[in-house]
Amino acid sequence: DDFLTLPNLDEPNILHSLRVRYWAGHVYSHTGPILIAVNPWRTVDIYNINMLEAYKGGSATGPHIFGLAVKAFRALMSSRKNQCVLISGESGAGKTESTKFVLQVLTAVGENRTGASASIEQQVMLTNPVLEAFGNAKTLRNDNSSRFGKWINVHFDRQGTIAGAEIKTYLLEKARVIHQTAGERNYHIFYQVCGAAAQHKMLSDLGLGDPKIFDYTKTCLVAGNMDDAKSFDRTKQALHFIGFDPQSQQNIFAVISAVLHVGNLKFSEDKEGNAVMAQDQHLQAVSALLKVEPESVRAAVCSRIISAGGETMVKPEDLGKACQCRDALSKALYGKLFDHIVTCVNNALRLKGAQVTMQVSVLDIFGFEVFQQNHFEQFCINFANEKLQLHFNHYNFMLERQLYAKEGIELVESDFVDNSACVELIEGKGWGVQACLDDVCIMPKGDDMSFLERLLQSARVKGHAHFGMTKNRRETFVVNHYAGSVSYHVQGFCEKNRDLLAVDLVNLMMGSKSPFFLTMFEQPSAAAPENTPSKPGRRPAGGGGGSVAYKSVSATFKTDLNLLMEAINAAEPHFVRCVNPNSRKQAELFEDAKAVEQLRCGGVIEAVRMCRESYPSRYTHDDFVGTFSCIAPQTSSAGPARDVCYAIVQSIRVDPKMYRLGKTMILLKREVVDGMERMRAQLLGGRARVLQSAIRCFLAARELAHKREVRRRYVSTVRLQGAIRRTLSRRGYARTIQAVRAAEDKRRREEA
Repeated sequence: DDFLTLPNLDEPNILHSLRVRYWAGHVYSHTGPILIAVNPWRTVDIYNINMLEAYKGGSATGPHIFGLAVKAFRALMSSRKNQCVLISGESGAGKTESTKFVLQVLTAVGENRTGASASIEQQVMLTNPVLEAFGNAKTLRNDNSSRFGKWINVHFDRQGTIAGAEIKTYLLEKARVIHQTAGERNYHIFYQVCGAAAQHKMLSDLGLGDPKIFDYTKTCLVAGNMDDAKSFDRTKQALHFIGFDPQSQQNIFAVISAVLHVGNLKFSEDKEGNAVMAQDQHLQAVSALLKVEPESVRAAVCSRIISAGGETMVKPEDLGKACQCRDALSKALYGKLFDHIVTCVNNALRLKGAQVTMQVSVLDIFGFEVFQQNHFEQFCINFANEKLQLHFNHYNFMLERQLYAKEGIELVESDFVDNSACVELIEGKGWGVQACLDDVCIMPKGDDMSFLERLLQSARVKGHAHFGMTKNRRETFVVNHYAGSVSYHVQGFCEKNRDLLAVDLVNLMMGSKSPFFLTMFEQPSAAAPENTPSKPGRRPAGGGGGSVAYKSVSATFKTDLNLLMEAINAAEPHFVRCVNPNSRKQAELFEDAKAVEQLRCGGVIEAVRMCRESYPSRYTHDDFVGTFSCIAPQTSSAGPARDVCYAIVQSIRVDPKMYRLGKTMILLKREVVDGMERMRAQLLGGRARVLQSAIRCFLAARELAHKREVRRRYVSTVRLQGAIRRTLSRRGYARTIQAVRAAEDKRRREEA
C-alpha cells in the first residue's frame, strides 16, 4: 500500500509496484504523505455508500480517497486546525472525480445535521454540475476535462456541522471559447443549450439551434456517451436549486447565445482594405441579445475611437483586427459570465451570520504540463505547480524535522534541497520572468520578441541556473523546473498577459439596455481580489484611446497564487496525485512512459528523492535487532535493544554519516541496508541449503514409507479378498452337494 516501504526506493520500483497494483485492480496507493490515484477508465464498485460508511466508521483502512477525506475531517475536529486537500494531475487523470468524492465525504461526515445544513450540503454537491457545464470541455485526453482551477472552502461549525462554503477559480481557459483543436469541443454548456433548444422554447427564442451552424461549436459535436440534452436538464435543475430564478437563467443562456452569434459575425474588405461587417441574421441576433443597436456593434468591432491632443477621431480596422476584436468580445462575455456564476454560487453558499468556523479546503488544479509547444498558459500552470511543490518540500522537511526532534537526532538541513531558486527566477521582484513580461507589456511597442530580448539582456536572469536557451529555436526560452526542463514559445505571451478589452467594446456593453449586462461588466472580476494593488496610471502597449488601465494576467495570477499559498500554509495539507495510465482513455492499459512522466510532474519522484537524501530505511530497535542480529551474533549480549543496534552497526563498520540512532528508531541510508541485506543473505544462504537438504531427505523418507505402507495394505487386501472368495465358494459348493443329495434321496423314496 505504501511505496516508501519498498526495499529499493527508486523510480523503477515505484513504477513497477504501481503497474502491479493497477493490474490487480487497485486504484489507490500511498507514497508517504501522497495518495496516488490511478484512473481505471471504467466503473469500479469502490465508491458506494457501504464503502463510505466503512471508512467513516474506521473499519476500512486501506488507501482510498474516502479515507483521506475522513482523515482530514477527523483532524479538523480533533486539532481545530484548518485542513486542505491538494489534488493535481494532468487532464484525464481524474481530478474532477476525486474532488467530487472528497466533497461527498465532507457533506456526509458532519454531525448534528439540521435542515439548513442539509440544504447547504445539497447546494455544495450541486455546484459540480454547474461548474462542469460552464468550465469543463472535451479534450483529446478527457471527455470531461476541467479547464480551470478551483479552491473550494467547506466551513464547519464547532459541532462539525456544515455552515457554508465558497469557491475561488483560477485561469479559466477563455481561448477555448473561440478556438478548439480538431477532436476537441468547446465548453459543455454550448452543446447543452443547442441540444436542448428543440425541447425548450426559451432556448429557441434566444436563437439557439444545431451546433453545426455555429463556428465556435462545429469543430467537434460529440463527447463520448454524453447526452447534451439530458445534461442541460441537470444543469438547469442545479441552477434552480442553488438559487438562480428563471429570469437569471434566461439571462445566462442569452449570454451563451450571444457568444455563439458573435462568433458567426462575418467581415469583408472595402476598397481601402477596411473591415466591413455583414448585415445578416447573426448581427441582428447579437444586437437583440445584448440589447444594443446593430450599428453600435458594427462600429465597436470594425473601428477604433482614438483621442489625441483633445481631438477625437475614428480609425477603421482591417480585417484581421476586426476578427481579433470580435473574438475578444466573445472571450470577455464568457469570462464575465463565468465569474458572475461563481459569484452567485458563493452568495448562495456563504456563511449565514458572523459565526466562527473551521474549514476543509479542496484544491483542484491543473498538473504540471509539458507539450511540444508550450505557451503562456503552460507557463502560468507550471509556475503554480512550482509553488505547490515548494510547499510540499517544506512540508516534508517539517515532517522530517518533527521525527528527528522526537527521536533526539540532529537534523542535517543541507541534505534537503528545495526548488525555491526556480520560484525566485519566475516571480523575482523587479527582475524575474514575470516582472520582465509586465514591463514589456506596458511599453508602447512591447511585443513577444522584446520580451525575449529583455530576458536575455538581464544578467541576473540569463545567468540563473534554472534559465536556459535552446540552440536551434530563436523564439523560445527554457526554465529548468523541478519536474524537468520546459521550453516556452514566446509567441502570444504579451497579448495573453494583457488580456485587454478595447474601450470601444466596453462602451458598447455599458450602453446595453439590459441591467444584467451592465451589472456583469461593472462588477470586478471574480479572479482578482478587490484589495489587490495595481499600477495606477500605467497602460499597456497600444494605449492611446483604445485600451484601459489594467493589471496583467500574470500579476493577477501571482497575487491570487500568493493568497492561495497563505491559505495552504495555514492549514494541514493532504496530498492527492492523480495519474492517467494511458492516452487512449482505455481500461486495463498501462503505459509506463506516460505514468512515470506524471509521477515526476506530480512531485512523487521528488518526494522519493527527498526521502532518499535523508534516511529512508527506518526500523524500531527491536525490529532491527530481530532482522540483522544474525550478522553480528556477538552483539546479542550488549544489553538493551538500542545498545545492540549501536553494537551491530559498529561491528560491521558503518560510517556514522550513514545512519542516525534515535530514542526508539534507527534511521539508515538505503545503501547501508542493501549491504546488510547481502551480508545476511550470504550468512543465511548456507544454513538454508543444509536445512533444505534435511527437509528434502525427511520428506523423501516419509514418502517412501508411505508408499511401502500402501503396498503392504494392497497385498494384505488381495490376500484377504482371496481367502474370502475361497470360503464363499466352498460354502456354495457344499450347499449344492447337500441339495443334490437331498433330491436324490427323495427320488429314491418315491420310487420305493
